[in-house]
Amino acid sequence: MSDPQLNQRNVTSASDPPDAPGANRALTLVCISVLLSSSTWFSGTAAVPILRRQWRLTDAESAWITIAVQAGFITGTFLYSYLNLSDRFNARRVFLVSALLGATFNGAFAWFASGLQSVVALRFLTGLTLAGVYPVGMKIVATWFRAGLGWRLGLLVGSLTLGTASPYLIQAVGTDLDWRALVSLASLSSAAGGLLIQSAVKDGPYLRARARFDPAMLFKVFRHKPFRYTALGYFGHMWELYAFWSLITFYLGASFRDHAESWMDRLPLLAFLTIGIGAIGCAAGGWISRWSGEAPVAIASLAVSGTCCALSGMAYSLPAAWMFAFILIWGVFVVSDSPQFSALAARHCPAEYTGTALTVQNGIGFAVTVISIQVLPLAAGVTGWRWAFMILAAGPAAGAYFMSKLGSVSTV
Repeated sequence: MSDPQLNQRNVTSASDPPDAPGANRALTLVCISVLLSSSTWFSGTAAVPILRRQWRLTDAESAWITIAVQAGFITGTFLYSYLNLSDRFNARRVFLVSALLGATFNGAFAWFASGLQSVVALRFLTGLTLAGVYPVGMKIVATWFRAGLGWRLGLLVGSLTLGTASPYLIQAVGTDLDWRALVSLASLSSAAGGLLIQSAVKDGPYLRARARFDPAMLFKVFRHKPFRYTALGYFGHMWELYAFWSLITFYLGASFRDHAESWMDRLPLLAFLTIGIGAIGCAAGGWISRWSGEAPVAIASLAVSGTCCALSGMAYSLPAAWMFAFILIWGVFVVSDSPQFSALAARHCPAEYTGTALTVQNGIGFAVTVISIQVLPLAAGVTGWRWAFMILAAGPAAGAYFMSKLGSVSTV
């Protein structure tokens, strides 16, 4: 028997009221806050090239600097979901506390880390706090809009993408900047994002009544088939996304060493552009979803990025400029489906537990990324980086399959 709570949906219709006064201002400020606060996410990954030289880390050891953040985020999402934090307490306050704690742990990584073990511990704690930033930011946006959530979340995920890429930009512009200063700038950014959302953003008019504590909701949301198919599609998307983002410099670096060594000094800037261009994909995909719906945008994005995975071995030997153009196309489509999954999840979950549902979907999705981020360096050790990224094609293929099934099930 289905839980009656699972039949409540964030459905839109022609009779829905227009956007509330101040909604677009709130969306803009939440996007800026997420952009600032998510800068701690890849601050460690951007420092990896320096840390590898200083501490003589292997590829597998270097990957753990990113894996630790992912593992922390996963742990945080299950903790936040189990406790229903963003549904039981004011979401803006949850965001503020999470951003400030993230800034603190990230700052400790900058100034107190002395080896791989301490780095992994502090990156784990930083990742744990990020569970109160990205999913909670989506919950805050959902309190302001009754319609058009897909393209609004496209703007939000685009902001997350730029925030994630920002440490690479700082590294590219400030090439003489010490890695500890680079990480410290990310901490200051995170604190600013938390303070902004608390001081300048109000609660939206569609804020549901505070939910009661229900730890079983962590599992109940998956009873509803549309939510389950959406989540499974998202998990396929996540198999590819963060492995691509966190390891693309290894792939590009190997290609440049073989074919265009003069491009090696541009790696930080190219990494920023590769990740950052995803913001365009998120915004464009969200805009298109206003007419096509979220599922077709997600399927198209999965098809293009999956094809890029499959062709990555051949693209490896292209001239540097052409190969980078290929990577930029990949960067656009690898994340353009992400906001569509979030919008669909928000639609197909109990309305008063939107924060919990979005957080648990994110948590499991990021658990998938830990596996793919570990698998790729191992595969590269056997086949080389040229062929390693082809393994990622399985994720978009599975994601597209489950999204194609979404239209065949009842949404009631």
